[in-house]
Amino acid sequence: MTELVIQIDNKALVPSLKKVILSLKGVKDAILTKKQSPAISPTAVRLLKDLSTFQSYKKGWDNAEACPLSQKVSKNFIQLLGKSAEEDLSDWNIFPEVNGTLMIENEKKDAQINLAEKEFSYFHDDHGQILGQNHIKFTVPALLKIIRQINRK
Repeated sequence: MTELVIQIDNKALVPSLKKVILSLKGVKDAILTKKQSPAISPTAVRLLKDLSTFQSYKKGWDNAEACPLSQKVSKNFIQLLGKSAEEDLSDWNIFPEVNGTLMIENEKKDAQINLAEKEFSYFHDDHGQILGQNHIKFTVPALLKIIRQINRK
């Protein structure tokens, strides 16, 4: 049995980190041993903290009829974080949407990605030309490909 030890200074991250660990269950070979464990990237810590906050939102969090963040959407985003390099998401922020989805936004690149349970959509203003696509089936590689394409622009 391999032991994984993570030191967490910010206790608010514990619920999100537990979800990350649960999402890794069944892929023991992907979990690094205690001697090899890298620190969690600053971007991942920042985004997990934001996600944890949004996961606590209840129905009507916008003082209207907003839905809470979907657990499946949270899981999708955590999977994305698990496969992302620091530079992939360093300029991106996340925000909850009233329909329970998650907006992933890069102001520097004027780009937005709406992450849903089974799909995602994106748009990007590339020097006055609007690029984008709706209803792309969610897979981590597909979403990472779009993020990396936008980052290169």
